[in-house]
Amino acid sequence: MGNTIEHPSVELPPEKLVMVTGGNTGIGYETAKSIAEMGARVCIACRSEDKAKAAIERMQEEHKNEMQKRSPAENAAAQASSQPTSEEIEIKPLNVEYIKVDLASLQSTMDFIQKTKERMQYLNILVCNAGIAFVKQEYTEDKYESQFQVNYLSQLLIVLHLMPLLRAGAPDSRIVLLSSEAHKGGKLDLDNMQGRKSFSRLTAYASSKAYMVMAAHFLARRLEGTEVSTFSIDPGLVDTNIMNNFSDLKLMSFFVGAYNKFGMMRTPKQGAATSVVACVDPSLRGKTAVFMKNCRPANPATFCWDGKKQEDLWDYSLGCLNQFISDGVLKEAFPSARPDLLTIPKDTRTVEEKIADDSGKKEGSSGDKEMGDKSKGGKASLERKQDEEQPEIESSSGATEVPSKKVKASQEPYGANLEEKIPEDTLKDEDNEPKASSKQEQTEEQPKRELPSAAAELPTERVKAEEKPSGQVSEERGVTDNAENK
Repeated sequence: MGNTIEHPSVELPPEKLVMVTGGNTGIGYETAKSIAEMGARVCIACRSEDKAKAAIERMQEEHKNEMQKRSPAENAAAQASSQPTSEEIEIKPLNVEYIKVDLASLQSTMDFIQKTKERMQYLNILVCNAGIAFVKQEYTEDKYESQFQVNYLSQLLIVLHLMPLLRAGAPDSRIVLLSSEAHKGGKLDLDNMQGRKSFSRLTAYASSKAYMVMAAHFLARRLEGTEVSTFSIDPGLVDTNIMNNFSDLKLMSFFVGAYNKFGMMRTPKQGAATSVVACVDPSLRGKTAVFMKNCRPANPATFCWDGKKQEDLWDYSLGCLNQFISDGVLKEAFPSARPDLLTIPKDTRTVEEKIADDSGKKEGSSGDKEMGDKSKGGKASLERKQDEEQPEIESSSGATEVPSKKVKASQEPYGANLEEKIPEDTLKDEDNEPKASSKQEQTEEQPKRELPSAAAELPTERVKAEEKPSGQVSEERGVTDNAENK
């Protein structure tokens, strides 16, 4: 459409270590490749070893071809500065490796975590990119709705267990969580988190991406005073293979087809640009709980700012992971956090008992009757989808949030300046969302902060984009300094 988005073109040291889940295809592939081309060591995580090996081989071949296709002007400039031309230069292979993980299995995720700890002593950047989208009602072997577990829960488990490696990689370690424009259509319904009372695959997807935005806040709250930062990313409307997952939804297929026809969808490389900015832009150092869109900070949906909802999600998530998370794990992950922020809910119910309580011990939809079969058959279906990134579909919200329990933690969304008003044009899908937490729930006031420039004073690689970037935001919410102890 004639617009451009830019990501920094910086030189990274070879000891810079980056992990990208779902790095074998789509947005994850382009993110991993771009960072590897900057000189870093990159590890991709995906379910299939064959796909991982094929992706790495493809990266190496594309990198070699790109290096050999330097323009005559670039060669002339190289000769003038006594540097080797593209014909003379020795092309070094990218430093890319892989570790296998199946995010539809919490045990497989734990095996991945163990292998990562055995191979790495530190980690500088963790990109939680893998995802599935718009799948029909399916349940994993752990009895969780597939999009909830693959897009959010398993990746939160990775973050919690690898946090000591990220702290060892500080200063300026970063956690990058892939969200979506569709997060605006999500909701936090504690009475129906697994879709057993009612289910919409669009809402399930949107909610899983909203949880990534909320996770960036509740993690930042526990990382306060450290040099580990959190980011959530809207990559835009991206054309990936996963678009085939809603081919049976005629209206959505029509709009996606129209967007494609008129060149309004981004390529995976363009979609990866914002993730790359979050990973390597030095102007973002010390900033945390940042939501980014079009390579710059932006505003997420209103309900994602709600500190109480963030803490409700944290408590619910720990309840889901109580067999894989201990007090010791949390204390090692967040040694500086207040004790009341690290309390694991005491819930001894089995997953089956939680399911019964979640549905009010009432028979759900006809799809619920087949839940057992879907749990068994869902894994095979998920294996075909899990290594692909999610498409970014703008969805309407309008879900009424259910009352949730009181939490001890700070009720203010981490990094929010409550005196600011969020521009309405950036939150157009939130007319029916509840207002932010009351003053009684806000125990900590965050000072106003200036937004970082997403690519300030950097040589940049220009990437043509099919979506017009939003205007420069002057005083966004959600961007805070995370360097009090520097």
